[in-house]
Amino acid sequence: MTATFSDESLTTSSGTVTAWLPIPTPWLSIAACSSEIYAQRAGLGGNLIAFDPLFGESIVPSAIPCLPTEVTSSWYQSNTDITTVLGPTFVCPGAYSAVQTILVNPSMEQVLCCPSQYSLNVPITGKGTFPSQCTSLLTSGQTLTYESTTPNGPWGIVTSTVPASTAASTGPTIVYGMHVNGFNVLAAATTMSSSSSTITSVTTPLPSNSSAPQTTSSVTSNGGSSSSALSKGAAAGIAVGVVLVVVLIAIVGWFLFSRSRKGRQEEKSPFAMTSQELPAEPRRLNELDGSGKTFELGT
Repeated sequence: MTATFSDESLTTSSGTVTAWLPIPTPWLSIAACSSEIYAQRAGLGGNLIAFDPLFGESIVPSAIPCLPTEVTSSWYQSNTDITTVLGPTFVCPGAYSAVQTILVNPSMEQVLCCPSQYSLNVPITGKGTFPSQCTSLLTSGQTLTYESTTPNGPWGIVTSTVPASTAASTGPTIVYGMHVNGFNVLAAATTMSSSSSTITSVTTPLPSNSSAPQTTSSVTSNGGSSSSALSKGAAAGIAVGVVLVVVLIAIVGWFLFSRSRKGRQEEKSPFAMTSQELPAEPRRLNELDGSGKTFELGT
């Protein structure tokens, strides 16, 4: 299906041309769209599909359109040389809800939308070959009417009831809703802040055929810059060094003072005698004459 859009814009990056189709307002929600369900042909798996943009063109010509033609162009890429995406302004259709928002880069986010009452199964950030992003589980006893191929080939209405035990079911028990994803250009980087850190999530690459985004996060502490923390540590180290030097000087001073005081006390002691005051050799005592003579003092 080929369509032209007056507000389409083209960008080229690394040789890849991207066509941007903006969706600035939500597409009108119509209650009948939720019942536009069909079962794939048996050769394709027989899965139940809802909200297919080509439901009216390929299955029931009288069906009302439930999604804008921009969605059809982005889903079914008719030009293999150009990648068509929704954006750079995008909102979910009226019958849809945003199930996840991914930060592609500091200036762009991708919004994943599923039909209301459908749950996110697996994010599809690029062009998907099967609408597995959004699912709705059928409950036991639920009756469902949908379009299916008849034995003769054409499409026809089929009504089935989910049995009490899904293990005994011979039909599908899950409905897959066609997802609608788009991009928004942001005025500033989107961050998630807390009292202790700031987290920036970055998902790469831009629209591709990958089924899941690759996300990295960087964390920056708000407690203070690294240079400030280094200055505090250096100041603490200097303070400890100064205290140790002062204590060492005090110990050395006390030791020198004690030696000086002890020396002065030894110089003043009356019992102190230097080597010069000692006699060179001891005096010999005169022995008395052993002859037994008696010496008398004269008168």
